[in-house]
Amino acid sequence: MKEIKEFNWSKATKPPLEEYFPADKLDRARYATFLSRLLAQEGFDETRAGEDQKKNYVLNLNAEWGAGKTYFLKRWSQELIVDYPVVYIDAWQQDYSDDPFLTVISGIIKQLQLQAKFNITIPKSAVSMFKAVAPAIAQGLTKKISGIDLDELHTLLFSDDEVDSELQPSTNKPSGSDFSPAVKSLAQNLIKDHEAKNKSIEVIRSKLADWVSKFEKQKDKSLPIFIFIDELDRCRPSYAVEMLETIKHIFDVKGIVFVVATDTEQLQHTIKSIYGEGFDAKIYLGRFFNSRYSLKRPVLKDFLSVHSDTTKFENAYLESINIELLPRTETPETALANISVVLDAFQVSPRTAIQITERITSIIVNLSSGKKVDVLILTVLFCIYEKEHSLYEEIISGKFKRAQLDNKGDTQNIRLSDYLSEKILPNDLERDVIFFIDPKLYSKNPDCIVNRYEDAENKMKLKHYIEYFFCKIFVDEMPLVFAEFGNTGRRKLTELAQADKDLRESDNSKPYEVARLLVKYIYIKDKYNKITKEQYRDFIELSSPLDYMGDS
Repeated sequence: MKEIKEFNWSKATKPPLEEYFPADKLDRARYATFLSRLLAQEGFDETRAGEDQKKNYVLNLNAEWGAGKTYFLKRWSQELIVDYPVVYIDAWQQDYSDDPFLTVISGIIKQLQLQAKFNITIPKSAVSMFKAVAPAIAQGLTKKISGIDLDELHTLLFSDDEVDSELQPSTNKPSGSDFSPAVKSLAQNLIKDHEAKNKSIEVIRSKLADWVSKFEKQKDKSLPIFIFIDELDRCRPSYAVEMLETIKHIFDVKGIVFVVATDTEQLQHTIKSIYGEGFDAKIYLGRFFNSRYSLKRPVLKDFLSVHSDTTKFENAYLESINIELLPRTETPETALANISVVLDAFQVSPRTAIQITERITSIIVNLSSGKKVDVLILTVLFCIYEKEHSLYEEIISGKFKRAQLDNKGDTQNIRLSDYLSEKILPNDLERDVIFFIDPKLYSKNPDCIVNRYEDAENKMKLKHYIEYFFCKIFVDEMPLVFAEFGNTGRRKLTELAQADKDLRESDNSKPYEVARLLVKYIYIKDKYNKITKEQYRDFIELSSPLDYMGDS
């Protein structure tokens, strides 16, 4: 058995010598290595005795749609093709054909012909018998055509005289005399077709087994044959089910390993759409797979860097269109990491995470020159919009109100910050968002207090950002943020002067408190506090119809 070494996907591939794949930022090469070793041993193991050396094996690779299954499968297949016969089939691109058997067999023939040092062909007569038919649904198709099932066809081929009436049980099923000669003729043809298809199955299986044996002897290839089926959950329900039936009943050949990638939860919904909501789709799917391997949820900051247009968060781009974002970051990766802190806190799916990030990007590119926006405020709003739309409507309209009874039985209002904190795990509330001070923005005023912090990595806890900034905009429950005017004894300080004073007098041994006061100062000086909830509503509602449909 061929030794499989650790795959290294840390760097992008180099076309035109090989298909282009970006660097693996989700650390999934190790999963491909693990599965390759497992499946290679399942499909072909010389230590097993006799006929058991080769086995057929079907793995369901499960991950949410949008979670990078296609990248994973394609790059994995390109690693394996160096030493193994490999076939990659995009089921969704082919589901217009109405015939999953032809999709699979044509993919096998076309791709293995490029890898084999022997002829890869199947008799045309065998293939032609499978026009839009999967064996497991042949009986249902027959009934659809003729109005009768295969059990009744036998009756049609015999007269009533050929059946001993005394032995014939009482039944409401029609007898042969109940059908016209035309229907009997159709029945005879259907039986012939059914028998011919069964013979064709054996021919095809025999050919596949022959190719397995020949690849075993081919010096530059090892067994098993790997066949990857991608995008099945995006196919039409009937096509997806027929594809599984085809793999199960026709391609059940020893020495061949299938990897079928799906969003399994979505596929279960697909199956229920055919058989009804009460149908146990989980047990049904278990018939087709030997095992299921679920790719764990990706780390969102890495995931977003793969699927998002990072250029829109680059300082050079923002400067070129004269746009400002808060929090300011040195790199796009840090900006996406900040966004992912919020997305993780609200536990959105990877697909929704991409969707929200795309919407934020669309807002950025639509800002007029000289405008600005707080990206974290947008992200919190989008999360609430997606997770609990009625709450979003209350917040965006300034009508949020919740109450509870205190220990004395009196009614007590619940602050929005406390209400949101109850919906977020404590560890997520304690996570940091990172920002830096761009010295170019304040260089004209060397005495500006902000310049003290330009070389430092400034961190602020998410819970403070929600409490002191998000909630201030939409509910104004924190008089601490913008209205701390103070009193010098002679005159009131302006908002900005008070923010400056608070920052100068802050305790540097308390970095999170300093960071809060620093963001407060920037909010006032750069007029982020002038962005109204009505403007945020426009941002959200203009971009929210934009839905992520998958990478092209």
